[in-house]
Amino acid sequence: MKKVLLFSIFALILVSCSKNDVGELKQLPPVKTKFTKVEKVVTSELVEAPGQVTSIKDAYIMAKSIGTILNIQVKAGDFVKKGQSLLTIDSSDIKSKLQQAKGALAQAEAALTIAKNNYERFKELYKRNACSKVELEQMEFQYNKAKGAVEMAKGAVNEAKAYLKYSKVVSPFDAIVVERMVNIGDFAAPGRPLLRIIDPKDLRFECTIGESDAKYIKKGDKVSVKLDSLPEKIEGEVAEISGGSDFLTHTVTVRIAIPFDERLKAGMYGVAYFNSTPKQRIFVPEKCILKRGELNIVYVVDKNNIAKLTLVRLGKKFGDKFEVLSGLKGDETVACSNLSRISDGVKLEEM
Repeated sequence: MKKVLLFSIFALILVSCSKNDVGELKQLPPVKTKFTKVEKVVTSELVEAPGQVTSIKDAYIMAKSIGTILNIQVKAGDFVKKGQSLLTIDSSDIKSKLQQAKGALAQAEAALTIAKNNYERFKELYKRNACSKVELEQMEFQYNKAKGAVEMAKGAVNEAKAYLKYSKVVSPFDAIVVERMVNIGDFAAPGRPLLRIIDPKDLRFECTIGESDAKYIKKGDKVSVKLDSLPEKIEGEVAEISGGSDFLTHTVTVRIAIPFDERLKAGMYGVAYFNSTPKQRIFVPEKCILKRGELNIVYVVDKNNIAKLTLVRLGKKFGDKFEVLSGLKGDETVACSNLSRISDGVKLEEM
C-alpha cells in the first residue's frame, strides 16, 4: 500500500514538467486559478458518548454459610425492602454445630468451676504453709487455662449462632431483583453469588469519553441522555468523573445522575450528549480538494506563487467545507480552480 502511495505522489510530481523534442525538461506555462485562504477557526460540537444505565447500589448477594437452598422468596423484577427475606439455606448442619458448641461450653464452664475451687483452696493452704508456692502457681495456671477454654467455647457458640442467622438471606437495602443465579436445591457456599439487586432510585448513566474532550467536562454539568428504549431524552447531571484515563483506550469514565423513572432499568443502552466542546479546526472548501484514488490533495500557493502539492487527511464535512485533520497549519493559501491543470512546481496566476 505504501509503495502504491509513493508511486502516485512521484507521478503527480513528474507531471509538473514536460520534455521538449531534445528530451530536456522545460517549465510549464503559468496556470490561472482562484486563491483561497485556509480557515482556522474555533468551533463547537456536541460530544457523543455511548454507555448504559447503572446504579450506585449494585450488589451481588452471596452466601455466608454452607448448605442446600430450601426456598427462594423472590424472582427477577421483584421489589424488596431492606431486611426482607430473599431465600433460605438449610441450617440443619449449623444447628447441630450450635448444639455441639453449647455442650462444649457447658463442659468448659464445669471445668472452670473445679479449677477455681482448687485455686481458692490452695491459696488458703499456702497461707498456712501447707503447700508450696509451686503447687499454688500450678493451680493458678489451671484456673487461668480453664477461663480461656470458657471464652473459646463462648466464641464457638456465637459463631454458630451467626452462621445460623446467615441461613436466612435478607436484602441489605430497598432494591429491585435484577437477576437470580440459583434454584431451589442448589448448593450455597461462601462467596457464591445468589442474587443481584440494585437500588432503582439512585441510577447513573455510565459512559466513556476521550481524554481530549473530558478536560472540558466538570461535575455539575447538564447532560442530555437518549436511551434506545425511551422515546424522549433524559436530562441528567455529571455526578462523577474518573480520576484517570484508561491506558489502552485513552478514555475517561463519566457517571451522570439521572432522575428516577419506573421505565428505567439497569443495563439500558444509550448515548450521552455533552455540552459543546470548543475546538480549533482547519477548514478547506471542497472545491479546493483534488482526489486521486485514495489521496486527497491541495495545492498550496507559496510566496512566489508556486504550487506545492500537499497531501491532507480529511475529517467531517461541514456544509461545503471539509475539516483538515493533518497536512495544513491553517495559515496557507490554496488554489481553488483549474485544479486538473495544476501540478507540483507550476507557476500560478490569481484570477
